[in-house]
Amino acid sequence: MSRILSVGLVGCGGQTRRNLAPAVARIASARLVSCADVDADKAQEVADAFQVEAVYDSAEALLAGGEVDAIIVSVPHRYLKPVALSAISAGKHVFIEKPMGLNAAEGAEVVEAARQQGVVAMVGYCMRYSLSRMFIKSLLDRGAVGDISFVVAGKGGGPLGGWLGGPHAEGGGQLLFLGSHLTDQVLWMTGDEAEAVSASVRWNAGGTDETSAYTVRLKQGAVATFTVSQASGVGYDFVDVFGTGGRVRGDWYGDVVTVQSRVIPEYAHPTVLRIPGDSLEEMCHREVAAFVEAATSGAPSPIPVSDGLRVLRVLDAVVASSVGGNWVETG
Repeated sequence: MSRILSVGLVGCGGQTRRNLAPAVARIASARLVSCADVDADKAQEVADAFQVEAVYDSAEALLAGGEVDAIIVSVPHRYLKPVALSAISAGKHVFIEKPMGLNAAEGAEVVEAARQQGVVAMVGYCMRYSLSRMFIKSLLDRGAVGDISFVVAGKGGGPLGGWLGGPHAEGGGQLLFLGSHLTDQVLWMTGDEAEAVSASVRWNAGGTDETSAYTVRLKQGAVATFTVSQASGVGYDFVDVFGTGGRVRGDWYGDVVTVQSRVIPEYAHPTVLRIPGDSLEEMCHREVAAFVEAATSGAPSPIPVSDGLRVLRVLDAVVASSVGGNWVETG
């Protein structure tokens, strides 16, 4: 009989209720055994919906309960690092929602703790499990655009509410919320690393990044430009990759991929493809299933925390460059 992974949930907000808890419930090799939230009503709501027996008011209490092999951490950004460190210190496998911490210093603590404990620690970059983004990566891996020259990417929408609308220093703002996603996607799809960043950030009166525009110089020679904003009247989410042999663009809203390639004959002319199945629920199911598989088999983390750290280094450089008005190396 295959091993069943006992999973605890820390943080019972909307992401957990709508996507992460349902994802675990659909996986035959995992079982939800406990949940915790400082808001007792939220914790009980998840427990009732998913037949979770043990309910706690803190991560520490859940870990002391001893029922779990793995923890899913889905709390406001400023609490991600301390909760993740508590779980890792207890020897639990950990799925940590992005961006994993407020900055690179916090991310480095998580990376080192996971290394020392030898647990599977995965960052929740669900967009890597978007079917359209996975298809774009497969095209790039096939050399559809030749050598990558530049990338243009954007993600955002209207004003953020709740703690997400709070000060950047406390985890709010579009950079940590969606900029982390977009930066990870570009680095993952291109297979490249960031070298230096030049940026401009418009801050609102509350200390929240409202619109950020940043250029990232990649180590293999390409340049990527990003915009993330909460000042757009409509939601947008695209990645557009140009190279010496073609172009590939993905628009997540609409599940549309556009490709033209001088390398792959079937895409010699501009081709528009619909790739459905990219709901957040399905993406989260695919990523949590990958986490469970790694935790039960001993395989490496599908999205290692070192990948989360490299994103945080870019976001730190965005803020530093905006303040100093110069290029900032990502280390």
